Amino acid sequence: MQLQNWNRQNSKVVQAASKVYILRFSGNPIIKSAEHLLQEIKDTWAGRQGRCSREKDEVNRMNRKDVREFLKKRSTIWTLSLCMTGALVLGGIASMDQARRKAERTETESELGAQAQLDVNDTLGSSLDEEEAESNPVAAVAGNEVTEEKVTEAELETEKAEAANATVPSEAGDGAGQSDDIAQADGTGDAEADAQQVSASVISNEALVQNGIAFAADEEQLLWPAAGTLLMDYSMDGSVYFATLNQYKYNPALVLGSEVGNQVLAAAKGIVESIYIDEETGTTLVLNIGNGYRLTYGQLKELAVSQGDIVESGAVLGYVSEPTKYYTKEGSNLYFEMTKDETPVDPILYLE
Repeated sequence: MQLQNWNRQNSKVVQAASKVYILRFSGNPIIKSAEHLLQEIKDTWAGRQGRCSREKDEVNRMNRKDVREFLKKRSTIWTLSLCMTGALVLGGIASMDQARRKAERTETESELGAQAQLDVNDTLGSSLDEEEAESNPVAAVAGNEVTEEKVTEAELETEKAEAANATVPSEAGDGAGQSDDIAQADGTGDAEADAQQVSASVISNEALVQNGIAFAADEEQLLWPAAGTLLMDYSMDGSVYFATLNQYKYNPALVLGSEVGNQVLAAAKGIVESIYIDEETGTTLVLNIGNGYRLTYGQLKELAVSQGDIVESGAVLGYVSEPTKYYTKEGSNLYFEMTKDETPVDPILYLE
């Protein structure tokens, strides 16, 4: 609107200037005052035109500034919106991945736990049979002797019966009586074998007591079996990670990290019940310390004792060996398990 007004005024000024020009050359006496008036008009018009141009520039500058501020604000909003959206998406992806990994880990632990429990049950079952046979050698020998005696008696009676039948056929009735005697002898042999087995079990317990082998859990404590650090703790309530096997499973023992060649000591007074080779624990020794408690040492070498030896607390049993293939990543260690009536217990509760 202002520009249109200025254009109309400009046209009027041009018209007035043309009239003044005509008057000037026509010799009009008022030409001098008209020139002054024209000059004032030109000056006024120039001033207004300059102000209009400045106002126009100011308007353009303000418009550009508003546009820049608008775009700046809008870009900030867009940037924040994109960042928030990206954060939400990444958070959702991370949550879903974490939930998936947790579910997979839980499933793996359940499977490994079930498998480990089956392995433990199989191991305990086989070791129970071996320990019963090893802990009652007298009963086993007695049973074998009774069986041999019964076979011998039966053979002798059979030979006697055949001889009697060959020489005196009329003594068939006596042969039948002898058969009855053999049957009675067999029954007597079974009863004697049972009595001897019970006697052997009692003698074994009495031998432990007579030699002072009776671990009192409420009053005594176990010595640490070897120098080293605890690699894996006892865990029968939940599975633990075995690095070499790359799996989770139950651990019925302590795994003590120890250097090869370190001494392995008897944690309490006891009798060496058995020594055997195990694929997982290598050379393994079982020490009976009385009252149903047994200590199992694994990963041994250069044993200093033999089966049946009575050892005092702190005596050297052997030395730490190189680890088996089940513990290559864990390194050299001592496998130390404690059981009470064939059930694993936490050795930490009894160690000094």
